[in-house]
Amino acid sequence: MDDKDLLDRYIAGDESALTVLVRQYQKELYAFVCRHVGNMDDAADLTQKVFVNVFLKAEQFNGTSSFKTWLYQIAVNQCKNHFRSKDRQRIEDVELEKLPLCVEDDKVQKLVGNQEQAMLRSAIDNLPEKQRLTVRLRLYQECTFAEIADIMSSSVGTAKAHYHQAVTTLRKTLSEDQYASH
Repeated sequence: MDDKDLLDRYIAGDESALTVLVRQYQKELYAFVCRHVGNMDDAADLTQKVFVNVFLKAEQFNGTSSFKTWLYQIAVNQCKNHFRSKDRQRIEDVELEKLPLCVEDDKVQKLVGNQEQAMLRSAIDNLPEKQRLTVRLRLYQECTFAEIADIMSSSVGTAKAHYHQAVTTLRKTLSEDQYASH
């Protein structure tokens, strides 16, 4: 049964269908939100808020995009609201190495060591917002450019351009960091 069928079952009153959707997306959504906000506790709260929004707005899902895309649009908006919040305490001068990884990412760990991984995270964190979001969706969530475009309410070409610009910047930044460390 696909996501749309499960959502339709939930709308018709079958609450177990929504439980299946939550279980299916909970870990990857949490990982995405955690990478975006950089704090495990905030990520847990925001992930919960995303699913509450799904519960409340299930009937508004029009099916023009996939459920996953709609879910990530809600998550991106929750993250943006989180950063806009006046109540949010700002954390300054935190050493990147002291921040815990939200999820073990075997792909990245196999490719680079801990120092390189920290440099990559730092470089991604310093990208402009749209580039940073595009990279995280593409690399960590394995979204297609079409899904990224839907999530970010842009064209596929714009999503590809953000990704290309981000990769170019990351290559330059990481090569400068590598050169500076030798």
